Amino acid sequence: MSIQVFANHAHVFPSSVNAEGTIDRLQRLMDVCGISEQVCFAPFAHQIAGRGMHHNEWLANELSTRKRMHGFGTVDFRHHVDAQSVTDQVKRIRELGLVGIKLHPNAQEFDILAPEAMEAYAAAEKYGLFITFHSGVHAYRIANYHVLKFDEVAEKFPNLAFSMEHMGGYSFFAECLAVIVNRIPFPPVPGKRCMVYGGLTSVFTPHFCRFWYMPKDRLIEAVAQATPDQLIFGLDFPYNLEDNVKQGIRAIKELGLPEADTQKILGGNLRDALRLR
Repeated sequence: MSIQVFANHAHVFPSSVNAEGTIDRLQRLMDVCGISEQVCFAPFAHQIAGRGMHHNEWLANELSTRKRMHGFGTVDFRHHVDAQSVTDQVKRIRELGLVGIKLHPNAQEFDILAPEAMEAYAAAEKYGLFITFHSGVHAYRIANYHVLKFDEVAEKFPNLAFSMEHMGGYSFFAECLAVIVNRIPFPPVPGKRCMVYGGLTSVFTPHFCRFWYMPKDRLIEAVAQATPDQLIFGLDFPYNLEDNVKQGIRAIKELGLPEADTQKILGGNLRDALRLR
C-alpha cells in the first residue's frame, strides 16, 4: 500500500497576523511534501486580540471549504476577557465542527492540573474532542507543566484522548514515555486501549529547536516501548517548513518498520483518535 500522510500540528493565522502562516501557505507545503490531510490549530486568543475576530470562529469559517484540513480550536482561560465559561467554549468548539483542541501550558501560562484546565478536559471528554498539548521546555515555570502531570490527566479522564507534542522534548522524553507506557493496558484488556499519544513534532532536526530533538535511537526506543499504535506525526507549521517536514517524514520511513506501522505513525493513529474513519 502507499503511505497516506495525515499530519497533526499546524498553527495557522490570518495573513494580517502572520503572512507566512496562512492556510494557503500551508496548502502549498502539503502539496510539496505529499501530505494528504492536515490538522490546523486556531490561533490562541491573545495572538489575535484587538483584531475584531474570534479565533475559533475564524478557523471554522476558513476551513469550511478545505476538505483536506481538519480544525482544532483553542480555549481562552482569561475569564475576564471572554465571558464564556471554559465548558461553554469547549461546547462551542464542537458546535463549530472542529474536532479537537490545542492547549499550550507554557504559551498560555496555566498549570496542567489547574481547576480551569481540568474543566476543559472534562468538557473535551464529554464532547469527544481530542486534545493536543505542548510538552517540554518552553520558557515557563517547569512546576506548572511537568510532563508527569499528564498521567494525572489520564487517570482522572480515562476516556479523553490526547497527545503530548514533542514527546517532552530532549529533557523530559523519559517522563513522556513513562506516561504513555503506564497507560497501555497490561495485561491487555479486550476493548480497552491507551488514550495517550506521543506527538512526533519538531523532534527530527538537530539544527532547529535542539531542546526537542530526538536522535534515531530515541525514535527507535519510542516505537519499541510506546509501540507504533501510540505515536502521531506532526509538522509544527509555520515554524517548520518544507525541508524540515520532508526530513521528518523521511526519518520515520527510514526506521525500517513494517509499512502498516509506518502508516499508523504517519496518519492512521491520528485518524483513529479523531474518529474520522
